[in-house]
Amino acid sequence: MYGDLTVARQLPPDARQNTWYLMKSPYPPLAVSMVYVACVTWWGPLYMRHRKPITGLRPVMMVYNAFQVVFSFWLFWGAGVAGWFTKYKWVCEPCDFSDDPMPVKMMVMGYWYMVSKYIDFIDTVFFVLNKKTEHISLLHVSHHALMPVGVWFGIRFQPGGHGTLMGFLNAFVHAVMYLYYLLAAMGPTLRPYLWWKKYLTSMQMAQFTIVFFHGITLAFVECEVPLHPCLLRWLCVQAIMFFALFSDFYIKAYQMKGKAKKQLKDKAESLPNGEMRNGHANSISEGMMIKPFQCVPAGLEDVAKERKRAHH
Repeated sequence: MYGDLTVARQLPPDARQNTWYLMKSPYPPLAVSMVYVACVTWWGPLYMRHRKPITGLRPVMMVYNAFQVVFSFWLFWGAGVAGWFTKYKWVCEPCDFSDDPMPVKMMVMGYWYMVSKYIDFIDTVFFVLNKKTEHISLLHVSHHALMPVGVWFGIRFQPGGHGTLMGFLNAFVHAVMYLYYLLAAMGPTLRPYLWWKKYLTSMQMAQFTIVFFHGITLAFVECEVPLHPCLLRWLCVQAIMFFALFSDFYIKAYQMKGKAKKQLKDKAESLPNGEMRNGHANSISEGMMIKPFQCVPAGLEDVAKERKRAHH
């Protein structure tokens, strides 16, 4: 609705894309995203409710993640060669609508970046088939579902210049992210070397921070408008929203969980006769002391009760 009421009414579409697949209307991307949301939050979990997780998915997941690593890095490198590694300025870079090779290459990279947002839906399909519904969070679903429509308006109306930094950075982050997923899918032998998982979330947060401040610099630097205000507002609002969602995930997944583990460890260490059982600190109970020694003389029961009182 925002795109139709603002972007489409204030900017002409890029005529170079008039014959491209999926670029005539934003409604097919919207429909696909809505079907995705319905499938991964309702129909898929409902279908798998009374079924066991699908077996034999690991090889498929490894091939998928390997493809995503190569594809994402190709997008990152292509956008860099088309502008960000070469002639693009970090501020006040206008969109070139000519048929010169580099502007066309940037537009093509933007188009394939949009296509990659549909391929990313497969991430959630694996969660559904593996019955890992705890991973199908608000952050995960909103990030996947909003990107195709948002990228469509950016590519259709301004497929180059200042606004392409988001896709350029995001492609690199995704290459690193899918490399992590690929290594994780190889089995438990590599798990000890995947300690850097939380830094992936930090990279996502840093990415949105850079995009936001890169966008608002246009309000303080005098130059010809390289990115129309209606697209700039959209870009900055999405950056703020995703930064907030990723920050919430980071706090809950790493900081709060880390504090809980530390408290549990401290509690266990504070117990002179404590032990860890099922992730909880437990003292030696009366029954644990008595039952293995049923033939001991009377009086041990009194000792056990005294130790229990002392502990409490």
